[in-house]
Amino acid sequence: MGCILNYCSEDFAAEIMIICIYGVAVFVTVGLTILAQSKSIRTAGTLIALTWVLGVFSFFYLNVEGYFVFAVMLDTIIAHHFWRMAKVELFPAPLCIILLFEITFIVFATSVGLANHATLFVLNRIFELILLYLIGCSLFRIAIRKLRKDHMERHPGNY
Repeated sequence: MGCILNYCSEDFAAEIMIICIYGVAVFVTVGLTILAQSKSIRTAGTLIALTWVLGVFSFFYLNVEGYFVFAVMLDTIIAHHFWRMAKVELFPAPLCIILLFEITFIVFATSVGLANHATLFVLNRIFELILLYLIGCSLFRIAIRKLRKDHMERHPGNY
């Protein structure tokens, strides 16, 4: 049995491997958000990455129920930030909606006594959806910037 901070598990090595895989996914996502050269996409990627780091630390430090309370608190803060960003542009609105769904799901799952493994499974899928959305927006922005650059090189007098 392995332990880190206040968390002990029989499948400790497998859980650390899963966290490392998510770490690589978060790292790639942040890299793509930086390459997109959009302030809002970069901000969203940074916020999601910081939320993930704080979430992993709280998962190991708190018990599972404490982690769920911390996740609701953190997701509420981030959802509020995305809601404020969505007043200016459309990009953060889906992130706000996804996080509101996640908050609702956590409250529902803890109130009806859904198994912790099932709750964590769904939360991981929601996090993957957020990462895929950020990756997709970043790749779209990179492609648009490349098309604009190519168009400007072919038609230099039009701008």
